[in-house]
Amino acid sequence: MENLWLIAGLGNPGKRYERTWHNIGRMGADRLAERHGIAMRLHRFGGVAGEGRIEGQRVLLLQPDTFMNRSGESLIRALSFFKIPLDHLIVLYDDYDLPLGRIRIRETGSAGSHNGMKSVIDHVGSCRFWRVRVGIGPRPMGDIVDFVLSKISQRQEAEVFNALENAVEAIELILRGEHQTAQERFNKKGANRVGAEDIKPRTGEVSQATAGSAGLAPECAASGECSCLRGSEQRPDGGTAKGSPC
Repeated sequence: MENLWLIAGLGNPGKRYERTWHNIGRMGADRLAERHGIAMRLHRFGGVAGEGRIEGQRVLLLQPDTFMNRSGESLIRALSFFKIPLDHLIVLYDDYDLPLGRIRIRETGSAGSHNGMKSVIDHVGSCRFWRVRVGIGPRPMGDIVDFVLSKISQRQEAEVFNALENAVEAIELILRGEHQTAQERFNKKGANRVGAEDIKPRTGEVSQATAGSAGLAPECAASGECSCLRGSEQRPDGGTAKGSPC
């Protein structure tokens, strides 16, 4: 039987979080659905979903409604229900350690400081699945929570749109089995990850706080590139979150 692909765009539900930096993944899923005529009308697996075909492959697009730090709960429900293998999972999300507009495609890797990805890795029990990261950096000097939940400004919309178009194209290439082409085409574009020397305030925006730490997932810590993170998600006030937008 033909395997289904799960493509998840991470973000937060509700109008309050529309067009915020942390909803880049969710916006990318919308763009993918629009481009391929997939209606995002199903309310299943703790999120909004749509089924269709992209590049000849059966796909389920999913936008978790569990809030960012519980994204994995939604994904594991869909993966388990359809018995989707992890090599048929693609996660699309924002990354403030990449320059604005850059994208990176990886078949494995750590969650970094991204709580949504920490939740996904924790629930699926592995870091070996496709991820497409869209850069929103450089991270400003200050509170990262305020930054990622702030609205994308009009002057940055064109750059964000172009990045999402590239992310969609990368996903299409992965679905065609041309993942090496996707990596060669997009991973080489632009500079490396944003370093400390690149961090500077954006006009009218706030900045970066230190990310929380957690333990390593053993199977990922041993795999070289991976250093997958586990542990309780933290609210900005330091408490344990049940459902946090960060």
